[in-house]
Amino acid sequence: MKILHIIDHLGMGGAQTIIKGIFEKKTNNKNIFCYSLRNNEIRVEVDHPNVYSHAGSSKFNITSLFELRTLVKEHNIDILHCHLQKSMFFGYLLKLFFFKNIILIFHEHGSIFQNRWWYRQFIKRTRGKVDLYIAISKATEKQLIENAGVKEDEIKVLLNFVDLDYFSPQKTNRQEERRKLGLNDNDFVLGFAGRHIERKGCQDLIFAVGELKHFENIKLLITGNGPEKEKNMKLAHKLGLERNILFLGYIPDIRWFYSIIDCFVIPSHWEPFGIVALEAHATGVPVISSNVEGLNEVVLDAKTGFLFEPKNQKELAKKIELLYHNEDLRREIIENGLKSAGNYSLEKYLMTLESIYCSLKEQVHK
Repeated sequence: MKILHIIDHLGMGGAQTIIKGIFEKKTNNKNIFCYSLRNNEIRVEVDHPNVYSHAGSSKFNITSLFELRTLVKEHNIDILHCHLQKSMFFGYLLKLFFFKNIILIFHEHGSIFQNRWWYRQFIKRTRGKVDLYIAISKATEKQLIENAGVKEDEIKVLLNFVDLDYFSPQKTNRQEERRKLGLNDNDFVLGFAGRHIERKGCQDLIFAVGELKHFENIKLLITGNGPEKEKNMKLAHKLGLERNILFLGYIPDIRWFYSIIDCFVIPSHWEPFGIVALEAHATGVPVISSNVEGLNEVVLDAKTGFLFEPKNQKELAKKIELLYHNEDLRREIIENGLKSAGNYSLEKYLMTLESIYCSLKEQVHK
């Protein structure tokens, strides 16, 4: 089978992480192709000869459709595997106008959670052309069924993976790397990684650290950029946390970040899955996460991490303090997390994906 993965862009994001993992694990597979509909300011490099991209950066262009048509014809593509909204639209057009017998897969990475009426309508109205929906979590499957009217038997749940060869406990000089940031050996360092947008809950974490500022050695490292970054920096200043919180911006190698923190916090208000939780598990970092669908499929309370009610800053502070005071508990959580990460290997993911392709092709061509 020849598979063409279509994605909006190859910038930073969960869908892009999936693409990179699939293609770099199969660098010698000449039957898989990837096409991104536009360039992005920050681009994830994918080491595979069959990765193509439209030259422009515009979000809306029709040229990509014809470039895709040429790609499908030249390589006799069997399956269109579409990631993210714009890619789904282009995949639908390709099947509607040019390739009526091609197999079309919509891979739902979380847009359905945003509850946009036009996206729900798009999913509903294109169902007749879509052969399968892949959901990245049980929570995502639930959203497709309840908010877009997709039938359960039209969906396969394929949980995201963590590349265990890439993410593992790091052998960096932890003390030296911490000192570069002005951190002491006895500091208990929290970490946040994500875009500075409201739903990621960074402000809740800042307030929680404010609740704990009487512990002078509790520090917070915040990575990433986004529209609310300046607002978050002003909040830290307002709460008098300049010595407790460092804003690091974009970090190209997140493994370095995991290697210097003692606890990773995911305070999201909603999340379709939790790739970063898996990364933290795999690198031996305990996790505290908001108790929302998607995340709580990965972070098991008091086993592989701790859960708190989303937006409850005081409860989050208590969970941080619990880990801060109990080193034995931290070691237990780390051990359980490492074991759990093994269930989400890239190898298992690829085997399941191949099985999905094969059964789908048999089903469609009966």
